[in-house]
Amino acid sequence: MEFQPESMSKIWNKKFVLLFITNLLMMATFYASVPILPIYCQQIGITGAKIGMVLTAMSVATVLFRPVAGYILDNFNRYYTYMLFLALFCLPFLGFIAFPFFGALVLIRLYMGAVYSVCGSATTTLAGDVLPEDKVRVGVNRFALTISLGMAAGPFVGIQVQNHMSSKASFLLLFALTVIALICVSFCRIEYPKVERKKFVLSDAFYKPALPFMFNMMFIMIPFGAVLAYTSIFAQEKGLSNVTPYFYVFLVAGMLVSKFSTQKMIDAGKHRILVGLSLVVLMVTMASYFFMETGVHLLAAGFLLGLGYGILQPLFQSFVTGTTPGPKRGTANATYLLSYDIGIGIGSFAMGMFQESIGLSAGFAITAAAYIIGAIIYAVYVDGYYEKLVQKSR
Repeated sequence: MEFQPESMSKIWNKKFVLLFITNLLMMATFYASVPILPIYCQQIGITGAKIGMVLTAMSVATVLFRPVAGYILDNFNRYYTYMLFLALFCLPFLGFIAFPFFGALVLIRLYMGAVYSVCGSATTTLAGDVLPEDKVRVGVNRFALTISLGMAAGPFVGIQVQNHMSSKASFLLLFALTVIALICVSFCRIEYPKVERKKFVLSDAFYKPALPFMFNMMFIMIPFGAVLAYTSIFAQEKGLSNVTPYFYVFLVAGMLVSKFSTQKMIDAGKHRILVGLSLVVLMVTMASYFFMETGVHLLAAGFLLGLGYGILQPLFQSFVTGTTPGPKRGTANATYLLSYDIGIGIGSFAMGMFQESIGLSAGFAITAAAYIIGAIIYAVYVDGYYEKLVQKSR
């Protein structure tokens, strides 16, 4: 599959902007449901380990379906595929209301994971397709900010909605937001040539050149998974629950500051310095959770985490998309995004064990070790590997 824009010299063309808004809405809506679901489960009589099963079901389905998602995107019309799966993505929010019992919620979350694996892989792929070839790396770096912002802003939206509306009304609002996202992308007409479909082969469902980036980012995402899953509980234990919503505001603020303050360095190719500084900031921030006691400290941690991830997430996404030929970008992005699924899952699971054994403060601090591993992988292999891919693609 090959797509060349007709006359788009600028990154922020109409189609790119529409995809940017669509993905931001989709990601924010998806992550807004994370803090709402556990409370909703308790309201309908689902407690304890069953809540964990409801939450984990989606992650399992996403990991298992990512390889299939890549195949679908590279062997069918990407635009119509995204339209279809985004429409299917709207339905679970109504399903939570229509089927309020344990077995149904697990099935809905499994379905949601499969659908999300395609949607999440499709948006970045489409964004790369509507950019001129020489602007793909730079443009995708900007586009990937939607993922970071969605992850950060989504929980804030979810908490605010939950505090002011019933759970059922909250799900209706999230459904409405996904419909708006669907309307946005419907105005983004992207023409693709006919695709010569290949048979699905599991070994071909992973884009091997993207695996080093995936493996590297997987470790970097482990602490982020811990933060997403356990910040509210940690704040409650420390008597800082009133600060929790603002933690996510500061997280978003950090991401925006990082984007505006470092974009020139990123465009100039100074990625080594940015990766190194980001990992140091993140390492120190997570280690500081060990002695965190005040709301100011929690907000500062949110801002610094936003700074680090606001640089690293878009940067690594641009490494993958910018060095992958157009016909392979669906599989490449699906392969790379496994790092988010697995890393966040490991972080959430690990913090569940740490909470019962050593406590959340020490647990958060220990996750900083994942950054050390990520830094070693990047310095020893990924940095040089990326440079080789860039040279090869020229």
